[in-house]
Amino acid sequence: MRKMRLVSALMLLLFVGLGCWGNGRTPKMLQLDQKDNNTEVIIAVGQALEISLAENPSTGFRWELQTSGEPSCTLVGVTFDAPSPAAVGRGGTRRWQFKGSREGLGTIELIYRRASERDRPPAQTFKLTTRVER
Repeated sequence: MRKMRLVSALMLLLFVGLGCWGNGRTPKMLQLDQKDNNTEVIIAVGQALEISLAENPSTGFRWELQTSGEPSCTLVGVTFDAPSPAAVGRGGTRRWQFKGSREGLGTIELIYRRASERDRPPAQTFKLTTRVER
């Protein structure tokens, strides 16, 4: 799990580094959470954004990515941060990192449900419209 987080973090740093603006500045990562549900954000080509949502896998509920913002955004990595110290039944935070890959509009959509309940509506949804500009 730690190795996966490290690889995701390194990939994110690489993509952010490759997306530097011509003036030498790296666009700041936009950090979003549940309060940003059903909104639109504007990011630059090469800029990173991160969505952080509470998740409690011990209950069977997990966030599932339905749409990843393509073609204007690219999914860079997904991590899960468990509470410290880890305790049975305690939730954590699921994080998705995206990068603005080209100009245009995209939609990022996530649903929260149990894998065994695919025939039921999700317990929660998260939807974000992304506008990527130069």
